[in-house]
Amino acid sequence: MSKPKNQQEKELEQIKLREILLLLDQLFRREEATAKGIVGCLYDIATINIINKYCPLWGINATLKYLTRFPRPMAQSLGVKLYLQPQCPKLITDWLYTLVEFSQEKIPVIEAEIMEKELLPTLQKNKLEIKSLEQKVTFLTGSLVATFAIFIGSFAWITYNLEMSPIDLLTTSKSKVQLLSK
Repeated sequence: MSKPKNQQEKELEQIKLREILLLLDQLFRREEATAKGIVGCLYDIATINIINKYCPLWGINATLKYLTRFPRPMAQSLGVKLYLQPQCPKLITDWLYTLVEFSQEKIPVIEAEIMEKELLPTLQKNKLEIKSLEQKVTFLTGSLVATFAIFIGSFAWITYNLEMSPIDLLTTSKSKVQLLSK
């Protein structure tokens, strides 16, 4: 068991946290080239990951990776001015504070019995729903393929019985429509 902080210790802690925040803020303002380098590296990593995820085609992928080099300087400047300088000092200060603060609260541990009673039935129900949906998707896909095959077969059968090519059939129907409209 630890001794709780008194008011003087809390005030000293707040003063030191403000001092850390100020130092980090000054660091990001003075070392803008370093901050731009950090944002540039993050930009490169992010663009490669996004392009690989959403554009897996080889030709488009390589072209997009080439084109993303051009807005990099603008992204660096905007990233430093809009994100790093105003937000990162506070985020880093909070993170550093969590490293030196020793919390007295204990995190509750979920016991295996509770998980077995409450979570397993829900997981099993979700698995059954997923399996049902997969079966429906398979059925609908098969129905679509069968409908498409019947449509193509019917079209081929009509053209065979009329002894016409499909193009003649289409042009003949267009001319009939034009005669009817006059």
